Amino acid sequence: MEKLNAVERLLAESNKDNVALIGDGLTKQHFIELDTFISTKGKLYESQVRGDWNEEEKKEEPSDSPIFTTELNDKIMFDIRSRLASIFESGIERSYMTDRPDQIKEDLLKRGDDYYNQALKLYHQELYEKALLKLDKAFTFTSQDINYYVLKADCFIQLCDFKSAILTINRLLSTIFINLDKDSPNYEEIKTTLYDKIAFCYYMMGQTNYDSLFYMEALESFNKASEMRPDNLTFKVKSISCLFSMNRLSEAIVLMDKIIGENEAYKNNCSLFVLRAKLNLKANHISKCFHDLKTALKIEAENREAKHLMEQLEETGEQLRNGALILSLSGRTTDALHKITGAISFNPSKPEYHLQRGILYKRMKDFNSAIDDFLIGLEKINEYEIKDKELYSNFQRQILLTYNDFAIQCYEKRFYDDAIVLLNKAIKIEKKESGFYVNRGDCYYKKEEKRFALLDYEQALEIEPKNEEIKDRVANVYYEFGIEKYETKDYEEATKNFDNAIKFKPEKCKYYISRARTKYMSNERNDAQKDICISILLEPSNSEIPTIISRLFINQDLNEVLASKAMNEAKEYLKSKHIHTAFE
Repeated sequence: MEKLNAVERLLAESNKDNVALIGDGLTKQHFIELDTFISTKGKLYESQVRGDWNEEEKKEEPSDSPIFTTELNDKIMFDIRSRLASIFESGIERSYMTDRPDQIKEDLLKRGDDYYNQALKLYHQELYEKALLKLDKAFTFTSQDINYYVLKADCFIQLCDFKSAILTINRLLSTIFINLDKDSPNYEEIKTTLYDKIAFCYYMMGQTNYDSLFYMEALESFNKASEMRPDNLTFKVKSISCLFSMNRLSEAIVLMDKIIGENEAYKNNCSLFVLRAKLNLKANHISKCFHDLKTALKIEAENREAKHLMEQLEETGEQLRNGALILSLSGRTTDALHKITGAISFNPSKPEYHLQRGILYKRMKDFNSAIDDFLIGLEKINEYEIKDKELYSNFQRQILLTYNDFAIQCYEKRFYDDAIVLLNKAIKIEKKESGFYVNRGDCYYKKEEKRFALLDYEQALEIEPKNEEIKDRVANVYYEFGIEKYETKDYEEATKNFDNAIKFKPEKCKYYISRARTKYMSNERNDAQKDICISILLEPSNSEIPTIISRLFINQDLNEVLASKAMNEAKEYLKSKHIHTAFE
């Protein structure tokens, strides 16, 4: 036992300048180097190892004494190597072992445990540096105990030497722990504990750097902590704080989106949505900020921070809307459009903002954008369950007017099919608006689809029976039908169409002239004479009248025509229709 103490002192002496862990990986080469080291301090080590060997024994054998007084003989070297082999029994041949290796190993482990217990006691006394010194001595005897590493890491943590703590745990993980049986009952518990310690160290390093405004270094540490513990929300939020502080807002928002999206539990976390709202507000994503706050208040209606931010957004939106109204009244449509767009960004839940912007778009003849805004406004009325019938009616009316105005623009550009499509949409919404039918009839008329045009005009006339413009359109279509039939010598159908034209517009001279021709060709001379007389009374300067009079009133001058029976019937007819003549 005394020789064992000597070996211990020898090792302590050799390590007094630099205490390190030397348990694993020693080979014969290490002992060759140790032989050289011992030779340089031979006398000192000889006295420590040999102890109370008999001095006279050396005097009796002068011939065997070494040339140098500090040299150790073979017996001493064998004893040292044997004891070292029992300590560092890694990579050393069994020939170096003594005949009692188990006993020596047990004594060394016991000595290591004694130092560990002393270190543990010092740790509880908050004497962390002294505890580390004791642990270094404990490691001299064995480096295979996990508890030694854990305690050493805890000491470093208490001393705020987080890098050393991480290195200690990493060494444990890469040496001893990696060889443990994964099926052992405590494997997962130990692994979790070690990872938690590493994550904590990275977190503390990150927080220190963050407080010192070293945001890049802090971000790296928080990311490493998050890698060790992916389920820890605090580490991820700290990473976002670093990105925010470095003004890397897009990366921060992407990370926040990933956090919320990857875990269902986070979708009910009000604080996360408030944080993302702040990020979106800083990045000028106002609409996204609003929706995040809306979600946060849905989760926690009384969240003070979310309510305060929401009030700010709503107030700003109302100010922008009022500014847009003033600019619109001043004729500054473009500036008003910018203002109301900003108002919508700050408070997308207000459908009336979309109504106002849609009207501005319509005024600028951007009908597609106007229609989109009106439709969005209607959707928001339903989405937010706004029970305002007047507002809903305004949206409906504006949509119809926009469809109609858009159709007129298409008509002017000769895009008749597009105009018809738009008017179809308008008529589908409002079937009692005569203007839509008239406009669609005009499109069909331009496309030479007069039958469809006539149907639309007649439908419009049913809605507004006294509208003279609609009557004029109906009469004109019938007149053209009559001309077509006259040219194909279908005088009977031609007469019917002219009759219809005169029915709707009895004051039109040309309808009577055309019917007079048709009657003449049908050998209905009396009726033809009456029609031409009506034409004379309505429009005596019409250039077509003389050519027909010469056929109907043969060998009669104008005075005779004016005094004829047909002229008297014509006057009575116009009088019954309350139509004024050119002679009155």
